[in-house]
Amino acid sequence: MSQPSVTQGSRQVDPGGRARTWVPSYRTLVGIAYGVCVVGMSLSIFAEMQSGYVGRGEQPRSLEEQLLGVVGFGTAGLLLSIGSVRFFGTSPQRAKTGAVLLGILSVPALAFFWCGMPALLGAAAARLAGLTRDGQPVSGAPRVFGIVGLVFALLNPVANFLAVSISWITSSL
Repeated sequence: MSQPSVTQGSRQVDPGGRARTWVPSYRTLVGIAYGVCVVGMSLSIFAEMQSGYVGRGEQPRSLEEQLLGVVGFGTAGLLLSIGSVRFFGTSPQRAKTGAVLLGILSVPALAFFWCGMPALLGAAAARLAGLTRDGQPVSGAPRVFGIVGLVFALLNPVANFLAVSISWITSSL
């Protein structure tokens, strides 16, 4: 049975004062991003290594180097995300600054989409902007950058899943 909601201004909130939202919690966003983008991609590369896949020669890095890059950059993104939320989440003003900073950083992190870095940094920006289930939404620029981060946090795992799936399907034809 769901808890009754209360209206505060134009927002629905639960009895604890948190906004009701369809957006999952920060932990859930980070878990999905790391699971799909780092663990899933690593398992795919490992499976390619075990199956003897050598590719067509156009890849600039070996499978071992790719695996190291996915695990290394993905884990660095995870640590940066968690560390940023802990560091910037200590006060409302710092959280706003962190939301803008991480929202900005999630854009060039698109170069590392294969390891989930945009999703991990974007989830942190969304959390600091209060857009996740466990936050209080803010307004202004931090909210805009939080929304950018939230989009990356939601789309990056989907893009990775599709890319890996399509790669496996087309390589088996």
